[in-house]
Amino acid sequence: MRIVGIFALAIGAIVSSMASAAPVEPRVVSCAPGPVMIGSGKPTWRRESVVAGPLGIRRHPLHDMSPYSPTKPNVLVTKAPILVDGSDPVTLRVPPALAGRVFLYYGFHQGPAGKRSTSFYGFPGSSAIEFRPCTDKPRTVWPGGLRIKGRAPVHLDVTVEGNPTPISLPLGRPGVRP
Repeated sequence: MRIVGIFALAIGAIVSSMASAAPVEPRVVSCAPGPVMIGSGKPTWRRESVVAGPLGIRRHPLHDMSPYSPTKPNVLVTKAPILVDGSDPVTLRVPPALAGRVFLYYGFHQGPAGKRSTSFYGFPGSSAIEFRPCTDKPRTVWPGGLRIKGRAPVHLDVTVEGNPTPISLPLGRPGVRP
């Protein structure tokens, strides 16, 4: 009985330390030096998007995912451009409960031979991205995507500069393209 009590205390301490751990510093992607998409998105983008504050992603972004590789059929990837309305920085973050399962791919990272890359392959992905929009456009759109392990529903957290309260961005359940 004592061992069970000690085990319960240890688990409680681990969960408590995870909840109080400092959030991961986000990777910063800005207007320049890219990559941003040409144009600034449609003024009617909200009708065609899942929205959290000024950030939008196309509806059902996880509906048509592809297997990451033939040897990892339970690891899925999809392209999912992000739109930010206005010029305030916005952070997209994987909640702690989904850490190690959901990975973000936006902006450049160091690829093979040290060259700039946006590829899913050879880069572990990020758990937080800070988008710094173009100041000369009404909206900024970034190419990018997601890698997800498993088929359980996914949501991300969005925070807008100056407001510490995150807004949930529900993405749904991953599905594989037929």
